[in-house]
Amino acid sequence: AFKQVQGEEYPTVESFMQKYRLDAPAALDRIKEDRPITIKDDKGNTSKLIAEIVALFITAMDKLKLEMRSMDDLHGDLKDLSDNLSRLSLIPAGWPSREKVNTWLVTLSAMQANEELDETQARR
Repeated sequence: AFKQVQGEEYPTVESFMQKYRLDAPAALDRIKEDRPITIKDDKGNTSKLIAEIVALFITAMDKLKLEMRSMDDLHGDLKDLSDNLSRLSLIPAGWPSREKVNTWLVTLSAMQANEELDETQARR
């Protein structure tokens, strides 16, 4: 966004912030690190992220118990679960459960929206 106003009047982000008397050190850090707010991470949000992961896992399990097995029913929750697991820096990259979620996500992505997991797949 700064690139839209960058020029002679505002050669740096700091000059823009000084002109408008902005005091936003966290925003300045994000800009300097090229880490926009749209890219989520777990810095300061670890507890919230863990709660979301647990809720998504329980939701996916409940859907399977209720015999909701279609790609349409499960894909969104598993995608969100995978995304949140990726954001949580406490979990190592090769963690087997993360890999399992990603494997199921690939399986569901290969299916049509109305296709369903069979009984054996749902029990895994």
